[in-house]
Amino acid sequence: MNLLEPGLAALVGIGAGWWFARRGRTSSTPPAPAAEGPPLLEWILRANGARGAWLVGPGSREVAVPRGGISEELDRTVRGRLEHQRVSDGQGVERLGDGTLVFASLDGRAAGLHLSSRSSTGARATALRDLARLLDYDRWRPVLADVTKEQETPGETVESVALRLAHQLERLLGVETCVALARGSEVEIAGVSFRSDRRMLRTVVEQGSALEQVALGVSGEQTGVVSPLGNVVSDRRQRHDPAYVVAIPGAKGLVGAIAVWTPGGTPPQGPALAVFRKAIEAAGPRMVYALERQSLADAAIRDPLTGLRNRRGLMEVMTLVSAPYGALIYADIDRFKSLNDQLGHPAGDAALVHCSRVFIQAVRDDDTVARIGGEEFAIWLPATSLERGRQVAERIRQALSWSEWPGQGERWPLSASFGVAACPETTATREGLPAQADGALYEAKRGGRNRVAVAGGQGGEGTREPAS
Repeated sequence: MNLLEPGLAALVGIGAGWWFARRGRTSSTPPAPAAEGPPLLEWILRANGARGAWLVGPGSREVAVPRGGISEELDRTVRGRLEHQRVSDGQGVERLGDGTLVFASLDGRAAGLHLSSRSSTGARATALRDLARLLDYDRWRPVLADVTKEQETPGETVESVALRLAHQLERLLGVETCVALARGSEVEIAGVSFRSDRRMLRTVVEQGSALEQVALGVSGEQTGVVSPLGNVVSDRRQRHDPAYVVAIPGAKGLVGAIAVWTPGGTPPQGPALAVFRKAIEAAGPRMVYALERQSLADAAIRDPLTGLRNRRGLMEVMTLVSAPYGALIYADIDRFKSLNDQLGHPAGDAALVHCSRVFIQAVRDDDTVARIGGEEFAIWLPATSLERGRQVAERIRQALSWSEWPGQGERWPLSASFGVAACPETTATREGLPAQADGALYEAKRGGRNRVAVAGGQGGEGTREPAS
C-alpha cells in the first residue's frame, strides 16, 4: 500500500472537501480562483459575498479581494487588527468603516472577512464557521509541505513516517490517532492524525502514562485508556475518551507506541484488525531506519543534553529563504553558577533539560528553540514582529518562574533573563539579530535579572556580564 498518495489526497482534499460539503454543491470541480487571491480565500470571499478576505499566520500574509478592489486604508486597518488578534485564540464580530469585520484566530493565525453592514446574524455565523475551518486547515499546511517534500526527495524523516502512519490509521479506522516514539528513557509524540491537535507534536508524555509504558515495553497493549499521554497537556489539547494503546515493533525491539481512540478504547474488529497491525509492522522498520539517519545528521546540529538545536543548527534554520524576517529571543538562566556550585553539575544538567522543555511548550511548531551555550538559549520566531516576540519572551519568563523544579529534593526557584530583537524593526537583515538580542539580554541582566529587554531601548548595546 502506498502511504504517501492517500496522505496527500486526504490533506489536499480536506481543504476543499469541507467547503463543498458546507455549501451543498455536487460538482467536484471548484470554481476557478481569481488572480487576486489564493484559492481558499477566494472561495470564502465569493461564498460569503465579502468585500475582502484576509489570512495572517506564520510565514503567510494572504488577501483576496473582489474585482472592484478595496481601499488601502481598509486593508491596512484589517491587517493590523488581525495581527493583534492572532496573539490569542478566539473569534468575534465588530463594526469597521461602512461594513462589518468577522474574524477568528487560532494557534498564531488569524483570518477575517469584511461583510456588508446589512449582513444577517446567520450570514455572520456562517462566515465565522468558514474562517474557523480555514484556520484549522492552515495549521496543517506544514504537514502537507513535509509530505510533498518527502515525495520529491529520497529518504524519510522520523516525523514524516509517523505522520503518514497516523493519517493512514485514521483513514482506515475513522478515528483519531497519535504516534509516539521512544527516545532513550523518554517517549515523545512524533505524529498525530488530522483530527488530533497538532500542538501535541514534540510533547514528551508523562512518566507512567500508558503510551510510555507500552512504548518502553513496561507493559503490553492496553485498552480503555483515558488520557494515554498522562497530564502533560491541557484538557483542550487531548481527548479524554478511552483509547487503545499498542506497541510499534522494530527489528531489534520496540520503536514506540500508538494510541487510537476507537469506540470504548477496544482493538479494531474483523478484517480491520489485520490491516491495522500490518500497517504498524510495516512502519516500524522505516522508523528505525529514519531514526538512524536522523541520529547521524543531528550529531552536528544538536545539543546532546537537551536534544535542542545547537548554535550551528539555529543558524541553519534562521538562514532559510522561506523565513526572511522574524524575531530572535536570547535567554540566559539566572544565577546558574550558584545552582551548579550548591547542588552539583547533575542538578545543573537536570535544570537545563527542565528549562528546555518549558521553552518548547511555550512556542509554536514553526518556532525553533536552541541551546547556544552553557546556560544560554535562543528562540527563533519566523514571521514574527518585535512586539509579538516580546510577548512570547514574557510568556516564557512567567512559565519558567511558575514551573516546579525541585532540584536535589529542595525547591530551587528558576528564572531567566531575556533579550529580544526583530527583523526588520531593529535590524534590516537577519544577520544583525544575534548581536542585538545579546545586547538586549545584557540590559535585562544589568536591570536586575528575571525580566525581558528589547533591542533599541536604552543601553541596547553592550558586553555580556559573566555568568553567575
